[in-house]
Amino acid sequence: MGKIELRAVVRANSRMANVAGTTRSKKSKPIFKWLSFVRGGRIPAFLLLLAALFLQIYDPPFLTSFRDRIFDVYQQSRPREAQYPRPVVVVDIDENSLLNLGQWPWPRTYLAKLVRNLTEKGAIVIGFDMLFAESDRLSPNQMSQNIEGLPPEVKEQLSALPSFDAVFADAIEQSRVVLGISVSPESEGANNLGLSRIPSFALLGQDPKKYLKNYPALIGNIDELDEAAAGRGMISLDQDFDGIVRRIPLANRIGGQIIPSLALDMLRVATGRNVIIQTNENGILGFKVAGTLVPTDTRGRIWVKYANYDPSLYISALDVINGNVDERVLAGKLVLVGTSAAGLKDLRASPLTSNLPGVEMHLQLLENIWTQTYLFRPEFIAIFEWLGTLMTGLTLILLVPLAGARTTLGLLIFISVTAISSSIYFFVYNSVLIDVSYTLAVSLIVYITMVYSNYRGTEQERTRIRTAFAHYLSPELVKRLSASPDSLVLGGEEREMTFMFCDVREFTVISEGYKHDPQGLTHLINRFLTPMTDEILSHNGTIDKYMGDSIMAFWNAPLENAQHPKDAADAALQMIVRLAALNAALETEAKLQNRRFKALRVGIGLNTGVCIVGNLGSEQRFDYSVLGDPVNLASRLEGQTKEYGFSIILGESTAQAIPDYAMIELDLIAVKGKEEAVKIYGLLGNETHAKNPEFIAAKEVVEGFLSLYLSQRWDEALKKLDIVEERNRRLLKFANLYRARIRGFKLNPPPQDWDGVYRATEK
Repeated sequence: MGKIELRAVVRANSRMANVAGTTRSKKSKPIFKWLSFVRGGRIPAFLLLLAALFLQIYDPPFLTSFRDRIFDVYQQSRPREAQYPRPVVVVDIDENSLLNLGQWPWPRTYLAKLVRNLTEKGAIVIGFDMLFAESDRLSPNQMSQNIEGLPPEVKEQLSALPSFDAVFADAIEQSRVVLGISVSPESEGANNLGLSRIPSFALLGQDPKKYLKNYPALIGNIDELDEAAAGRGMISLDQDFDGIVRRIPLANRIGGQIIPSLALDMLRVATGRNVIIQTNENGILGFKVAGTLVPTDTRGRIWVKYANYDPSLYISALDVINGNVDERVLAGKLVLVGTSAAGLKDLRASPLTSNLPGVEMHLQLLENIWTQTYLFRPEFIAIFEWLGTLMTGLTLILLVPLAGARTTLGLLIFISVTAISSSIYFFVYNSVLIDVSYTLAVSLIVYITMVYSNYRGTEQERTRIRTAFAHYLSPELVKRLSASPDSLVLGGEEREMTFMFCDVREFTVISEGYKHDPQGLTHLINRFLTPMTDEILSHNGTIDKYMGDSIMAFWNAPLENAQHPKDAADAALQMIVRLAALNAALETEAKLQNRRFKALRVGIGLNTGVCIVGNLGSEQRFDYSVLGDPVNLASRLEGQTKEYGFSIILGESTAQAIPDYAMIELDLIAVKGKEEAVKIYGLLGNETHAKNPEFIAAKEVVEGFLSLYLSQRWDEALKKLDIVEERNRRLLKFANLYRARIRGFKLNPPPQDWDGVYRATEK
């Protein structure tokens, strides 16, 4: 008989539930089938999957950026393998060239010599990754205009010399040169030079202009140079928000004029054939160069597949100008002229390397097209990715509740490995970019949601069982019993605690108004007990029992709480606030129902002390409760609230634990049933209220009165009571109590050894 077993009770409840379930099963079978299908988190997981699918369709910038980073990892893990011999070389205006030939810009006679030497060495096409938007200021004719104070004969001699731009234009005309141009996002500062000389494209399919990015203006080269050039192409590069150049447009447009990229126009000049733009109803399919289709996205951009940066492809401009380059290095090559000098600020970033010369991007693009080793990401790939997200998510939603978390985790791992492997395979062997990261992330979130929902459902089942027992046992005790069944034995422990007793004043009068409506009285009690209980529990208290309209509660058990006196006092103060709100609602209802209203008033007694707490009772039945003299005193203090006119009365030990609260010493009293006297205090508010000037004044007056009272200066004490009433009308009952007591003492004076203790005759 030492322990009480709960198994028999659980089995009995289970049998009763089975019998009831059998009775209802035929009527509710379709409903239960539906409920059994949607349980296990299927609804929230399905809603989450729907949201993820809509997000994948919308494809916001942060999702695009994340996908780009995944593709960067692909390229970093397996860069493009360069094919030798390399088709492109770069003539580099490097730091050494600037050191020897002077700062940029150089006289264009240097560039003329560079073009002639490249042409003589067998360069197929020369492309300039730079602009010549102004005349050469170092040209003799420009110098004669710009230098003040020159003798007339010197000006005349300088003007007679050939223009450096003319020398450069002559060299360009004798070769095959594509000059760089730049599209401008603003019309201001643009010159639109050479716009009319850009060759037209052949079209195959619909008009591509609506798919190309439109710019308002162009920055071109001076007419003298542009007229001599074999072509002109954009050197503008689109970089993503993180500064990385991943996609390069092969063409843009300015109004109705399509502008080719530098690389595309160099290939046009090299092959001697017009470029064809091929489109369909969805957008641009690609650009045909010499009969070979270069696939792009629908907006005409090519996804560059980068090879590692190779400095050996860069030839110093100084060596070219001085004729120190072997013909074999340049013969049959596409030549780009650009700069790697940091001071000229043409540095870009690729998925492989940061701080690359901008001309490197044109080199990589030319090699991609020349060797047909570019990356592909067809538009239909996004549809397959979306379907992958849909199918994987639905599979998990269907199987997790049926097969369990462990089995479906294995399935999720298998799907992940298969998807990642397939993505890598298509990248390595077909240069196709497939993003499985979003599908796998969504699948993982769906899986976690469903596993959590299953776990939560299990916990809810356990909670329902606990709740059923909580109707008979304390909820905290049920929780404690669930964790430690061995605690189901008689006995307790000694602990300092704070105790509360709360009772409704004049409840008999209130209940008389409901003598023909007992259900109404029950409803009223429930409405009263609910907010009172809420405040006790929210302030870490434990409800011991309800006794009709009364509540017994305690703090610091079963869970330890170092500030139990403060929590109990805060709970009591908030209970008074909640009671006022309840009374306001009840008064409104009484007016609407045309019946008499009587406000609910309570008395609350708080006391702190050491007592026994634990499982108290008999071996057949016991409860988690408290036992000790401090408990009895708290009950007696609650009874004294009606005598002193205070809603909350504290024992001395509780008052000492919260010295900063707004409380007034009321009396030195020996409650009924006790010989030992204790100081009692009326609680009016918390620390903030204690600083209220009105409270401070009232407290001082009461303290002054008690001093006169204990000194048996009855007449002065009576006068002081008048001031107490004037200072605070809430102290009226307190004042009347002491008036009656003093008048009795005046008729029957206390003994000589009177210690000021008042012995209560009522509970």
